[in-house]
Amino acid sequence: MEGTTWRSMMGKFATGVTVITTLDEEGQPIGMTANAFTSLSLEPSLLIICLDKGSSTLVSLLATRKFTVNFLADTQEDLSRCFARKSETDKFAEIDYREGKLGLPILGGCLASVECSLADTLDGGDHLILVGQGEFLYESATQLSPLLFYQGKYRALQALEV
Repeated sequence: MEGTTWRSMMGKFATGVTVITTLDEEGQPIGMTANAFTSLSLEPSLLIICLDKGSSTLVSLLATRKFTVNFLADTQEDLSRCFARKSETDKFAEIDYREGKLGLPILGGCLASVECSLADTLDGGDHLILVGQGEFLYESATQLSPLLFYQGKYRALQALEV
């Protein structure tokens, strides 16, 4: 099947948007936007992220064997776009973040963040499938809505009536 046809079909599935963060070889924060993410197991607490094999963030993540998944709020489209850039400029220069318990960058203003240790890797074509063991959770104290990605565009949930 042609790649563009596959991408178009996969775009019909709405996903949340995350930024994966870790540290580079010099201990500096590095990260990238990713929407290939899912929960895997409750016991133990496992999740999956899938990163392009050519990603510099992947190289650093494999070296440190730890990473953070930051779940973006619908007000953070600019942050997602910043971390989606391929350039090696310092993406952390003008953003709000702090150091988590594993020493990893935790982005400010997110719905939640989870610091993980790398539990396993699996081949996934042009991506590597990474299984993370959840170590430390951080949740927003305020009620936020998620940033979504659907059919190649950022979206937000409409207000739900309860």
